[in-house]
Amino acid sequence: MRPVSFPVAITYEDEDRVVTFASTREELRPLGEPGFIEEDSLCTAGGREFHWAFESEAGLRFMLRWSEAMKYSVVIADPPDPSAVVAALRALGVNTEFVTRELPEDRHLRRRMARNCVWLFTGEGAVQVTAVFSRKALADAWLAEKHLSGELVAYPLDTSVYEAERRWGIPEVPQLGPEGIQRFVGRVAERYAYRDGKPVNPGVPSP
Repeated sequence: MRPVSFPVAITYEDEDRVVTFASTREELRPLGEPGFIEEDSLCTAGGREFHWAFESEAGLRFMLRWSEAMKYSVVIADPPDPSAVVAALRALGVNTEFVTRELPEDRHLRRRMARNCVWLFTGEGAVQVTAVFSRKALADAWLAEKHLSGELVAYPLDTSVYEAERRWGIPEVPQLGPEGIQRFVGRVAERYAYRDGKPVNPGVPSP
């Protein structure tokens, strides 16, 4: 299990939660330092929100959001497998009473495209995108099967890279007008290099 840096590309939202539980900040210490802290109360239900994201060797990706005001955690995951999330949280050292929830079939990613992001793979030496995936696990499996080299990057859907990074509160992203927004590339935190179908440094995005 490895932490994933923010902004993180998770294809589900809070309404698609699969695990919830009451918790204190101390009970979440085993997760390490949060990847992102939202301090703007206009963006939260009140108080700060702490965010962690992880990816397992088996391809499970999940994000945990903890509300400081409510002392409550919500987890979304891809694939949305509550039992796998609980097992991963216990393996990370979080021992508490979890409430699990199965998503309705029509909201499962096997039956529809991702809502928040797509994964673009550009092969080594290519001048255009080689392949587009709705989930990172699908990209990983395809790259391993084909033994390809290149770069896999997550891009937000229905918004610009600029707006997505501003929403995460990245301090170095300035206020820009139309010309700046259309040229903005950003750092795109989830960017991974592959060699012969294997990630060069799993869990650590490329510079």
